[in-house]
Amino acid sequence: MFKRKWSGLPADPHFPSDLKELGYFVNEDDEVRSIAEPDRYFKFFLNRNPRWNERQRFAMNQALQSLILARLSALGLQPTYLPLGVIPSPSTPHLRIYTSRDLSTAPRVALLFGETTQDLGVLAHRVIGGKGGIDAGSWVAFVRDLLSAPTPNPGIILASPGSLLWSPSQGRTLSRTALADSPMASAAHAGNRVPAPADNVPGNRTPGEHVRYVFEAVVPRLAAPGAVLDVVGVGDGADLACAYLDQPGVWERWGPRMGCLASVGGMRDVKDVRVDGFREFLRARARAYVPSPEPAGMTLSGPDGNPRTATFTSYGCPVFSSGEAHHVECGLVAGRRVVVEWLREVAAAGPHYRNPEVVVLYSDPVRAGDAAEPDWSPWVEEFQERKKQREEEEEERKKKGDDKFVVRVDTLSDSEDED
Repeated sequence: MFKRKWSGLPADPHFPSDLKELGYFVNEDDEVRSIAEPDRYFKFFLNRNPRWNERQRFAMNQALQSLILARLSALGLQPTYLPLGVIPSPSTPHLRIYTSRDLSTAPRVALLFGETTQDLGVLAHRVIGGKGGIDAGSWVAFVRDLLSAPTPNPGIILASPGSLLWSPSQGRTLSRTALADSPMASAAHAGNRVPAPADNVPGNRTPGEHVRYVFEAVVPRLAAPGAVLDVVGVGDGADLACAYLDQPGVWERWGPRMGCLASVGGMRDVKDVRVDGFREFLRARARAYVPSPEPAGMTLSGPDGNPRTATFTSYGCPVFSSGEAHHVECGLVAGRRVVVEWLREVAAAGPHYRNPEVVVLYSDPVRAGDAAEPDWSPWVEEFQERKKQREEEEEERKKKGDDKFVVRVDTLSDSEDED
């Protein structure tokens, strides 16, 4: 009998986390391009073996994240390690967020919650590694715009709800995608073990816990007492922030300090809201920016929803187009300036700000010749008739003693299936 040793397994591929060594550079448009072919973006499909492609993506994403975090530092943000007071080490579970250096004196604080699938600092890798560039596809451009106002700049807390999985081999937390793509003992292994919640960073074991920790530990310890809080959430990051605030006792504590809330691509239905005070806040001082082919900032619905569009509008607040038609992760990329302008408007108005009443005339466009709603009745009648015919045929087979197992599939085709 032969015994295969662990040392005989193929090694996991390795790529350096350096743009130049990977064969890429950042051009004058802030886009990542190939050194060999400057008109080409990042090439993911490097090899027929998916593991080689994933490992290259891990190295590229780590190199880009380092560049993004360096740019955030240049804007005045600094890493803050959680749980607060922890001494970062490879053997002690910890994670980092980024906070502005003037956080303790800023009269307003912007709490930024990204999606739970993204690395810290990242909005959309499809933009970072493609058309648009690094700043546009990350939180860098948003933070820069937010800090460029002539009025007093807000403090910033950039949370990390996507990078919570503790990796002992890496000595840091990773997103789920990064953990899957991180080094394994060999290329033949099934994958890296996903840690149980108990193995993650204390107080930040899940995205929901992380949001609560930012509110209940980071803000009281690092922000100025009484600082007004503006929340900007992307995708499920916005939903998590809303779910936290919509709790009895929680809203009573934070409601008086809330300035506004911008949900970019969130999907939390106002029907699920339990706290009356939070429901009133949504109507008066919150806005939703949703995927839509319309220009960024176009009003799609008032707080009560718009029945004339297929777009989800049951947010309990005014709804606007983000300027991005399909991808939630690109909503803040396309609608960045619109969201920043509204945050400034709320800050300038102060505690007296209320969303203006609007008359919404928007409805989904209907192409010439299209009916408002297809008439499905003929199809339903035909389907029911065919179903009845099949049932009669099966009953007839049973009477004849033909117990052969027959599988039939009804389709949307106009033609009948042949026996």
